[in-house]
Amino acid sequence: MSFLRSTVLVVVLAAVIGGLGYFKFSQITAEIAAAESYPEHSESVEAITTSLSQYSPDMQLSGEVVVPDRVVVRSQHAGQIAQVGFQPGEAVEAGQLLVQLDIAEEEARLKGAQAQVELARLDLDRIKKLFKAGHANEARLDSAQASYDMALSTVAVIEQTIEQKTTRAPFGGMTRPGNLKVGQYLTIGTEITEITDRREAVWVDFRLPQFLGTLPIGSPVGVSVGRVNTVEGQVVSRDEAVASGSRTRLYRALVIGLDEAAAHGAFVEVTVTLGETLDVIGLPVAALQSDAYGQFVNLLEPAEAEGAFRAARRDVSDVHYQGDQVLVGGGLEEGLLVATDGSFKLYPGVLTYVVDDLPEAPKDDGGW
Repeated sequence: MSFLRSTVLVVVLAAVIGGLGYFKFSQITAEIAAAESYPEHSESVEAITTSLSQYSPDMQLSGEVVVPDRVVVRSQHAGQIAQVGFQPGEAVEAGQLLVQLDIAEEEARLKGAQAQVELARLDLDRIKKLFKAGHANEARLDSAQASYDMALSTVAVIEQTIEQKTTRAPFGGMTRPGNLKVGQYLTIGTEITEITDRREAVWVDFRLPQFLGTLPIGSPVGVSVGRVNTVEGQVVSRDEAVASGSRTRLYRALVIGLDEAAAHGAFVEVTVTLGETLDVIGLPVAALQSDAYGQFVNLLEPAEAEGAFRAARRDVSDVHYQGDQVLVGGGLEEGLLVATDGSFKLYPGVLTYVVDDLPEAPKDDGGW
């Protein structure tokens, strides 16, 4: 009796388990069939076919224009202005009188010193005649010669003082606007004016960070004002020391034909080439993606359906940003189809279609 009950129980349990299993199998089969009846998930993107181009890794730096023929003229002596020989703000010629300080005292002293020179010369001539006749010794001749030389030196000192109180233009050029008046008192070192002779050739000074390497003397540079009318220049000198504060090195380039608007001290944009020409693939910025494993793009490989593609990840390296473009130096070759706009939606293997223009995302105006 016990055996019969056990057998019945086992049969009942087997029937229940088998029924449940069949029901679940039928349910899963139906879900799979229903899923297969829906189309496969796909994404739409824009795409570009890669092509090879040449690129020189350039860098834009700030530079400063330096006019070679430029000088700040200062007074070497203190005194009142007796004459102004130019109009501040206008052009002057080389050697033109700028400012004459009062030299009345020096002129009076000069006359006395010149008289002493003449007296010492006459005395020296007499002593020389007496010495030749044997009526004067050598010591007296030496004393007369020394007196004459000292008189000459006194005249030279006074003439030098007069020359220093007479300020002339060292070269021709434009002067700085200012206000100088007769009777005005100038102290030693007072600025009289600034003369600038702007010629076709100017210098442009710029600093290159140490970690970017060293530019050889003779390296070409591009110089522009406001990113227009770029003019070619050449590095002519560099500071052999690196600034301890900024870790930059000062370079000087010679530039011919820079716009006259770039006056002395004006800031300009300097473009320098920091390496050899590279073979790169140019892509829109939207094509480049990045994650914890690095930078990559999504290639589009033909799928089984006509006109469809499958996304495939391709890691890239040596990326240079240039405005709204990226230049890829490693990981790509010519003739590849790369997803651009909408690439961020893709993942490996997803079915993808290429469209000419993706619709713009709706703007969020903050409303309900």
